[in-house]
Amino acid sequence: MAGGKETPRQKMISMMYLVLTALLALNVSVDILDAFAIVNDGIETSNASVEQKIKDYYITFEQQYEKQPEKAADYWNKAQEIRTKTDEIINYIESEIKLPLVMVTEDITKEEIFNPKDEKNSLIRNKDKADASKNRRISHEFELKNISAKDKYDAPTNFMINEGKATELRNKLEDYRLYIIGSLQEAGIDNYGDKVGLRTDGDFYDANNNKLSWEQKNFYHVILAADIAILNKIIGEIQTTEFDAISELFKRIGATDYKFNALEAKVFPKTTYVLQGQDYEADIFIAASDTTRKFDAKFARGIKDFSKANSNAVQRVSSKNGVVSIKIPTTQEGEQNFAGVVELADPETGEIVPYHFNASYTVAPPSATVAPTQMMILYQGLKNPISVSAPGISNDKIDVEISKGKISKGNQAGLYLVEVNAGDKNVTITASTKVDGRKVVLGTHEFRVKRVPNPEAKIGSISSGKIGKDELLASGGIIPDMGDFEFGDFQYNIVSYTLATISGGDYKTSGTIKGGRFNQEVNEMVRSAKKGQKLFFENIQAKGPDGAIRTLNPINIEIK
Repeated sequence: MAGGKETPRQKMISMMYLVLTALLALNVSVDILDAFAIVNDGIETSNASVEQKIKDYYITFEQQYEKQPEKAADYWNKAQEIRTKTDEIINYIESEIKLPLVMVTEDITKEEIFNPKDEKNSLIRNKDKADASKNRRISHEFELKNISAKDKYDAPTNFMINEGKATELRNKLEDYRLYIIGSLQEAGIDNYGDKVGLRTDGDFYDANNNKLSWEQKNFYHVILAADIAILNKIIGEIQTTEFDAISELFKRIGATDYKFNALEAKVFPKTTYVLQGQDYEADIFIAASDTTRKFDAKFARGIKDFSKANSNAVQRVSSKNGVVSIKIPTTQEGEQNFAGVVELADPETGEIVPYHFNASYTVAPPSATVAPTQMMILYQGLKNPISVSAPGISNDKIDVEISKGKISKGNQAGLYLVEVNAGDKNVTITASTKVDGRKVVLGTHEFRVKRVPNPEAKIGSISSGKIGKDELLASGGIIPDMGDFEFGDFQYNIVSYTLATISGGDYKTSGTIKGGRFNQEVNEMVRSAKKGQKLFFENIQAKGPDGAIRTLNPINIEIK
């Protein structure tokens, strides 16, 4: 989606989707597609969390309406209308687009989806969420790893583009966006359009800078797995739009008119998943507080209990419209914590009452693992460097194993050194992590195992041809040239060779010479050679770090 102001949560989901589609565009293995089902699961989990917050907010809204209906009725009725309209568009996406899209691509009926022969291979989980008789807002949560056609794009493109479903969806999103703006304008909230995302206008381009429509950008030649992620991302944006809208209506009630016997400080993060370099953003507020009342929030990073905060580390932020907004730079990976207190005067006694809060979030570096499919090679006798990373998971949470051989951590995060055994033809490297105490495989890569290629024996810069005696003597010996094979400090050493020549009709040889240097006998044979005489360096033996002896090419040269 483009246009409009996106929240950090929306940006995060967009980043997750872009990483997914970028990897899928590489035509990687089905194992990688299965691993990145985790990305779609993360979006669904985030959507479910926001959905629960929305339900809780409606409950709070209704409580205020029941206490003071004369002041809250108009806003409450408007919120109910927004809720109904949001139900309609989300249910439309779930039942009219997402479900049929899987059915036509997988070539399966609705009955087969909801009543599979083997529950272990079920395409959908939490079936109760998809039951309209039990939920006003349904949700189809697909198990992408069990969908065999998740890498297909012909049927999805035909359904979304050729049959016009993408255009139908675009029109409904535009209508919903305009409805939200109009509803808030009727409630006296003007200039709200700039705060609403869900923009389907704007300019879209492909990799070659060709202009595309919104439908083409999102659904043309996009595989099923990415289509489902996109639709879940759109649902998340709709939820954010709904939450922001009812929040604006709730603010208009005038919370200071009401008395509460229980108040609690709340931290509402835009997201708990942040990319390194991006800011962590959160709102800290007192439920139903007076938007005209000023108060301060004090917080400190790196702690879970504010009473243990170092006074020098405490930051103070003042409220605006009843909300304290904080922004924390993210410079370190891993789980981060902060805690604080909101001090608010009791409306009846005037006594300052502290309301403590704490929260945590995870910082991960922006990353994408690109695995080539034709050059997955590890060399015997070397410490082969490989890089392992997964979006949304810090390197210290990733476990890497090898089927045969040895793997160890390198000197940088995410870098590993792999040593393979002689004689093995292939090995498999597996990356996994723990989710709720359960091992989850993120991906597997199979590597071919090969010997390091033989070097080319050279004298100076040549392995054959004509050379002057002075240049030949100056070269000092035979060198093993690895050419373009640049692999750290890997080197061969010349073990032995022989030199032969024909002089005056007689065949002369030096016998076996140890090492690669020219000894006195070789130097004498070179000095006594005449113009046009040929010298044959043969039986050249070299030894690599793996200990194996290799026979290299002969060097045949002519004195010029």
